[in-house]
Amino acid sequence: MLVHLIGTLKQCKPARIVVVVGFQKEKVMEELKEEPVVFAEQPQQMGTGHAVMMTEKVLSDFSGNILVLCGDVPFLTIDTIRKLQSTHENLAADCTLLTAIIDNPYGYGRIIRDESGRVMKIVEQVNATDEEKQIREINTGVYIFNKTPLFSTLSKIKPDPVKKEYYLTDVIEYLILTGKKVASWTTPMPEETIGINTPEDLHKAEQYFFSLRRKT
Repeated sequence: MLVHLIGTLKQCKPARIVVVVGFQKEKVMEELKEEPVVFAEQPQQMGTGHAVMMTEKVLSDFSGNILVLCGDVPFLTIDTIRKLQSTHENLAADCTLLTAIIDNPYGYGRIIRDESGRVMKIVEQVNATDEEKQIREINTGVYIFNKTPLFSTLSKIKPDPVKKEYYLTDVIEYLILTGKKVASWTTPMPEETIGINTPEDLHKAEQYFFSLRRKT
């Protein structure tokens, strides 16, 4: 999955690709030894926000925009990444998130917007009201951040009191509350945001992958 995603990223010609490793890191690093990546280690898996925190050192000499992707969402297209990037730059946003509209949003964070269509917050499934659960626009876990507000905000968020994890969605909420500009772009192909967490997800992903190959 990572090799497939990295292959797409290389088309963007990024300044660098950082892979956050933790559990069984040696196997991951061995598998990627021929790829143009640098590694950041997350010794304890303490959430998505914590994973991004672990990249601050290897990005200390970098200034610019940071694209955050999930390793288990391998099918993002180069076109979608470029459209997300152009939205971020054209709107001079501090953060731009990728959303998708799906038929069954169960388990995903919902995108809450105001009357003008601006993103107000992301509500996770467990915290959503019955009305919010009817929303079909979801957070895909893909973001572009300006580096400075990203790491400045990460230093301020607190771990979830139950799971003791730092969530990247808390960064979005903090940016909005402090008046920073948060934009979004919605992919017309929600299939490309498939996340792979279970054997059933893997089966669906394989079917999608082979359907893509047949089209090419």
